[in-house]
Amino acid sequence: MKKLVGYLKEINRQRNHKTKELKRRIKLLSLSRQLQDKRREKIDTSNIKRILFPFVDLGIGDAVCHTGTWHALKQAGYTIQIVAEERNRDLFEKMADIDEVYIADVKNIDAMKPIETDLVISHYSWMKRKELFTTQLLRKINYKYAIGFGGWLAKPFNLMLPINSEFHITHPQKNILSALNVTPERLCYSLPALPEHERFIDSYLEPHAGKRIVVLNPFASVAERSLSIPQLHTLATEIVQSPDTQVFIIGEGGKLADLHFDNANITVCRFKSLWDAITLIKKADLVVSVDTAIVHIACAFDKKLIAIYFSMLLDHNKDYEGNTIFSPIGQNSEQLIYDKRNNKIDIEDIAAKVARELRQDRAVA
Repeated sequence: MKKLVGYLKEINRQRNHKTKELKRRIKLLSLSRQLQDKRREKIDTSNIKRILFPFVDLGIGDAVCHTGTWHALKQAGYTIQIVAEERNRDLFEKMADIDEVYIADVKNIDAMKPIETDLVISHYSWMKRKELFTTQLLRKINYKYAIGFGGWLAKPFNLMLPINSEFHITHPQKNILSALNVTPERLCYSLPALPEHERFIDSYLEPHAGKRIVVLNPFASVAERSLSIPQLHTLATEIVQSPDTQVFIIGEGGKLADLHFDNANITVCRFKSLWDAITLIKKADLVVSVDTAIVHIACAFDKKLIAIYFSMLLDHNKDYEGNTIFSPIGQNSEQLIYDKRNNKIDIEDIAAKVARELRQDRAVA
């Protein structure tokens, strides 16, 4: 009977997904009637000076993953424009490679003022919800050309690059740069140094001079990928068993509000600015995170990193494995992958790996 119930539930889930996707495609087709058909028009790169990236319904980690592309295009002489949500304004406005930031409300895109650009690049057309938002935004953008990656709706794009299974988030960026004849020596993440935040964090760390700094981020954007409070207490307490080590716990303010440790070697960071957390990561000896945003920030500074991931598919698509697409980059990162059934998170194992990294640091020093 249990097998039958499970089978029926799975059939119902599949039916719901298919119905939802049908409605989405109908909406996309309806929106496309308001857009020019660009499919047969070739891109003339000599006519491109401004490049706009729709970046709504996306997070900090998504932005960090694209900093290498923005830097490469900026170095090639292009003006970089971003459409973002208000919650990410501070992040984009302090990035040196971003020239113009436009704010959109995803609940009321029609209220956005028209934007002028030469080329629109949609890196996230392969994600259903992002494709829908991008198509809505295109109605508010006066553009000459558009490039997408892996989308279903090709009409508004001069070039829709195909998607391959098991790709990394940097792969479409490399393909799009190639289409624009931009060939950077190396495509890596980058974040600016901001003097006011550097001074603040230097002062913040003064009482812990001489200690090794471990930044621990225990909370992801969804509860399923976050550490429980008991797991967090165990891990933080285990880490500070290593001599001369200070653990700094970072995360969203609301999630840290009631967090407390009776241990002077564990600090809960209640920063007012994301850039304070970014600067702390820059100065860390080791970063441990369940959140991909912090993982990518650590990669931008090539920090020693233990990235804790949970197996998950994106868009209910077996070809979109989040652990592959958003895996950390660089030689200093170690990715640990867990799931809720067959390979449950092992706090003792994570603590042992942290201790090993700290011992290696001490041996080198």
